[in-house]
Amino acid sequence: MPRTYVALDLETTGLDPERDAIIEVGAVRFDANGTRETFRTFCDPGRSIPYRIERLTGISDRDIVGAPLFAEVAGQLETFIGAAPVVGQNIAFDLGFLERGRLRPAGPAYDTQELASLLLPDLLEHNLRAIARHLEIEFPVRHRALADADAARLVFLALRERLAALPPALVAEAERIASVTDWPLRHLLREVSDERPAGPGDETAGLLHGAVRPPEDTGRPPASTGGEPAEVDPDEIARLLTSNGSQVIEEFEERPQQVAMARAVAGALNHGEHLLVEAGTGIGKSLAYLVPAARYALQNGTRVVVSTNTINLQEQLVGQDIPTARRLLGSEGEGLRTAVLKGRRNYLCLLRWSTLRHSTGLSAEETKLLVRLLLWLPHTETGDRSEMRLSQGEESVWGRLSAQNEACLATPCVFVKDGSCFLLRARRRAEAAHVLVVNHALLLSDVAVGGGVIPQYDHLVVDEAQHLEDQATEQFGFFAREGDVTALLDRIAGRNAGLVTSLRHAARGLISQLAETGDLLDLATRVEDEVESARQRLPDFFLRLAGFLRQQNEAAGDHEERLLLSRAMRVQPDWADVELTWENVSACLTDALSALEVLHARLQSPSVSGLLDYETLVTEAADLLLTGDSLRRGIGEVVLRDDADTVSWLTQQQRSGEGIGLASAPLRVGELLEERLFAQKESAVLTSATLTSEGSFEYLRGATGLTEANELMLGSPFDYARSTVVLVPQDVPEPNQPGYMAALQQALIDLAKASEGRALALFTSHASLRAAYHGIKRPLEEEQILVLGHNLDGSPKQLIGALREQPRTIVLGAASFWEGVDVVGEALSLLVIARLPFSVPSDPVFQARSELYDDPFNQYAVPQAVLRFKQGFGRLIRRKTDRGAMVVLDGRLHSKAYGGAFVRSLPACNVRQAPLRDLAGIVSAWLSNVEA
Repeated sequence: MPRTYVALDLETTGLDPERDAIIEVGAVRFDANGTRETFRTFCDPGRSIPYRIERLTGISDRDIVGAPLFAEVAGQLETFIGAAPVVGQNIAFDLGFLERGRLRPAGPAYDTQELASLLLPDLLEHNLRAIARHLEIEFPVRHRALADADAARLVFLALRERLAALPPALVAEAERIASVTDWPLRHLLREVSDERPAGPGDETAGLLHGAVRPPEDTGRPPASTGGEPAEVDPDEIARLLTSNGSQVIEEFEERPQQVAMARAVAGALNHGEHLLVEAGTGIGKSLAYLVPAARYALQNGTRVVVSTNTINLQEQLVGQDIPTARRLLGSEGEGLRTAVLKGRRNYLCLLRWSTLRHSTGLSAEETKLLVRLLLWLPHTETGDRSEMRLSQGEESVWGRLSAQNEACLATPCVFVKDGSCFLLRARRRAEAAHVLVVNHALLLSDVAVGGGVIPQYDHLVVDEAQHLEDQATEQFGFFAREGDVTALLDRIAGRNAGLVTSLRHAARGLISQLAETGDLLDLATRVEDEVESARQRLPDFFLRLAGFLRQQNEAAGDHEERLLLSRAMRVQPDWADVELTWENVSACLTDALSALEVLHARLQSPSVSGLLDYETLVTEAADLLLTGDSLRRGIGEVVLRDDADTVSWLTQQQRSGEGIGLASAPLRVGELLEERLFAQKESAVLTSATLTSEGSFEYLRGATGLTEANELMLGSPFDYARSTVVLVPQDVPEPNQPGYMAALQQALIDLAKASEGRALALFTSHASLRAAYHGIKRPLEEEQILVLGHNLDGSPKQLIGALREQPRTIVLGAASFWEGVDVVGEALSLLVIARLPFSVPSDPVFQARSELYDDPFNQYAVPQAVLRFKQGFGRLIRRKTDRGAMVVLDGRLHSKAYGGAFVRSLPACNVRQAPLRDLAGIVSAWLSNVEA
């Protein structure tokens, strides 16, 4: 490897090259033999260094006193780099600042993050620290320019060595795909390919099947033992969790609540009953249902489906809890077969991937993902996209490569025939499993289509069951934007893309059959003409929709606007214009789909089976017909149908710039769940840490339709009376009163100082979060407490990671922060709830369903908010040794009669009322374990 490279890193005052400036430059010139020369300098940014940057880098204003401006050293840096390729982690960031400083390196730029995504697909994180740790490279100093540049040098050399060790044919194919774009890594691929050119025996023709792992033996589906089911002995289940648990589980703690739940689950399975279980934090509910479920499935040759709402819990079950359950079962557990089944879109379609990699005119995102997939295939057994982290651009490309075609398993696909199809493999694993893990979306999509998505099962466990109503609303409903219809038309007959373009390209292979070719091309032209007619009609319809939404929602802001399409709305004069324009679009779509249907029938003729990529064309046409019909019918029902059992609405996210959307959902999903799901199962267990409001399951029963079920409430083993204080201020204004935001900001400042950071504040809206963030940032950072905001300073995962690493931090979070956040120990000692989590009254689904209750507020709004409130509370104490304080800065908790419902739904905590001025002192004393 004779080539010389330059590794580069910059430290800056922020992330925006237009507003921020460089404060430190580090560069290393190197080759395979090591470092040749280094370049390092501080730069004067012409402003003070922000506290967050000082804390991250250790660079202060003192360090830049007397330092040159970047413009004064840019020429020296340019000379140092010369024409060498530039190497760096997320190098586009550094190049953006260099370009702002009028420095453009002459050579290509190689991003170590991008290279790691190609060569280390299994790595969950691709930041420099994670890559270096994986490659066993020491990286003791971080976020300093020269240290980061040198770490990037070592990472690049290690990754380049891995690239060079790949089969030459694989590298050559990657280079071929990349060569038609301006992707900088194409130069590196060419460089490595030239060093080890593919030989005569290394043709790429058989590359695909050579790269894909052969299907593993999944075993036979569970075989019923026949006759009466063999009951699981609850006493034996209790013994497995206690006696075996002490031998199998490190730091084992006997939990009576866990045993009680396991006995109840065993009883539900034995007697064919439904069961609701609220299992407080720390019980270990996963093992409480997995052990009896696994034992029952093994004894009876049957299948138990476990459904979760979040990916985190699904990964915990598969990676941690199911292996533990298998060990608890002893020798019997060795025969337990488990699997995870996801929706079609999660699996790579080898046919689509193979077709796209031979296409011309690929975009940069398509090229990157195709090469990533090429290098990933030898490593994956599942073809599941969750094994890779995809960028936003790659996500849209994945949609074209996934196995989302409804009819693909029934088509003459070579990959289905030889068993290498990833979707087929997933189905076979699922059919062979005793315990099958799915998510709520897949569970309910199976219900929506009447089965067939999930292998037949009679026993169900629903974890995180408080989300079942929302997921059923989504899966039984409909949603579409203008972009969805446009994307459909582009897939059929886009400009230089789509099915029609692919068909014309493929028809070149039928030159000897001129009649067949002419017939196909005539049909393709007809489809194209009909699509163009629909395309021209479409904008007028969506413009009228947007105009109607603006007219009815006069107070438009930067938030999401929603408008319930009630009967009163549908009799407005302008709605008739919306209906008329839709009927015009619908007629054009019907004509386009009819023409496509004729083309699809013609494609299925044996006389055209010689088409290039024949199977892909047939399956794509079938999928487009299904998708198109679903879109046309769904929009038509929203616009034209006034159904008393359906909620329909319009929606538009102002800040995102996305087009207007149309949506509908069943009014009563509980009735559908009871009829289509629970009535069809012998037993169903619904569980979560938050299922009750004021000790009652009544709200959940109505939301899920599970009216006939046994109940079990199990408190947490944690001693909340000793570990947790809940503070209710007596004098904080209510959220809609003057002075609320000022009081909230001052309280957050005082409380974060008292807890020395270590804090999470939960908000119900991003607008309130942003207002609070800007009000507390400067005062707290002057006290050296870092303020991080959701969607302002990073993703939830990044912010929680920062809180764990640097406790003098307060994180302001909304939405997803209310659950799933798990920070143990002192790193999270203070939880602030800015506002009680009531649904927005104008939300169309909430609005419509409220009318089903005699007392909508107390029967519907309050119980729903209480469940969310309990979820938020659950973020604070995650283990027995934790200690924390929760402060609720919503005056309604004290002033309104319903406020007591929230407090009474919490475990037995130390609840205190106090004026705002005393809160900080109480928090400080409590966290210091001193009696205030």
